[in-house]
Amino acid sequence: MSEANITLVFDGSAVNNGEIDIQDLAPALLAMEELIQAANHEINGKKAQISVKVQATAEGSFEVGLTLFQFLTENTEAFLDFALENEDKIAAANELTDLLFKIIGGTVTVVGGGLFGLIKFLKGRKPDKIEEKGKEVHVYVGDAHFVTNKQTIRLAESVAVRKPAKKAISTLSNDGIDSIKVKRPDQETLVVSKGEVGYFEYNDNEEELADEIRPMTLQIISLSFKEDNKWRVTDGGEPFSATIEDTVFLNRIANNEIAFSKGDYLVCDVREKQFSTSKGLKKERSIIEVKDHKPAAQQLKLL
Repeated sequence: MSEANITLVFDGSAVNNGEIDIQDLAPALLAMEELIQAANHEINGKKAQISVKVQATAEGSFEVGLTLFQFLTENTEAFLDFALENEDKIAAANELTDLLFKIIGGTVTVVGGGLFGLIKFLKGRKPDKIEEKGKEVHVYVGDAHFVTNKQTIRLAESVAVRKPAKKAISTLSNDGIDSIKVKRPDQETLVVSKGEVGYFEYNDNEEELADEIRPMTLQIISLSFKEDNKWRVTDGGEPFSATIEDTVFLNRIANNEIAFSKGDYLVCDVREKQFSTSKGLKKERSIIEVKDHKPAAQQLKLL
C-alpha cells in the first residue's frame, strides 16, 4: 500500500472566519476525489485502486486534509516482474499527486511540474511545440517552456481527467473564494487563483462526421416552449429530441395560430449532424423548416 497527504486550502473573504458554505466545499471535494480517481485509472488502469479520506480542518481561511490510500489489485510479485520486463510500473500515491499538483519554479522562461502546473502555464493556449528529451517532455509557448513527463501529457489529453480538474476549481467562480491551494509535505504549494479559472476549459476533441438535410414525417411525443425549443418526436423508430429552428413556425405558435394534440404529425426538413467525441458517436437533429402540420387521426376509415 502507498499513501500520500495533501491539504486543500480555500482563501478569500467568504472563509476568513474558518467556515465555508457547504455548497462551495462539497462540489470541490467530490471533484477532487473524482480527479484523483480518474488520474489513477488513466495511469495505473486496473492495477491499483485508490481511496481518498478527509481529515480534520484548521482555522484561518479554510483547510481540508486529504489522505490517499492506494492498494494493488494484482499479485504484487508477479506484477513487479512484469513491470521490470516491460518498463511499466504503477504510479504510487505520492507519484500520482506529483503528476497532478507538482509545481517547479524556474527562470522566467522555464517552469515545470504536473497537470495543474501545465494548465496554468498554457493559460488556455495551444503549445507551439512539444519535444521529448529522454524521460522529459518540453512544452513550448513562444520563448517560454514547461518541463514535464509523458504521464502528465496523458492526463492533459484525457477528458476523463480534465473534466473533474475543471470541477475541482469551479468554486473559484463563487463570490468570496479568491484562491484554492494544494499543500503537500516538503513540496511547493500549488495556487490556483480566481483569474485562472478559464485556463481549465478544455476541448472535447469533437469532430463533425456528417451534416445532411432530409425530409421527414415526425410524430410529436412531447413539445417544449423553453429557450432550447427541444421537442420529443419519432419517425416510427426510437424517439429522439430535435431543436425547432423554424422561426416562422414558432411565431405562428406564439400567435396561437396553431393548436396541437397528442400524436400530431409534422412534415418537415430535418438537419442531422453526426460527431465523433471522446465518449463515442453523437447525433444531433434540428427541424429547420416545418412544411405541414397534420392533426392526429381521430376516426377510423372504413374505406
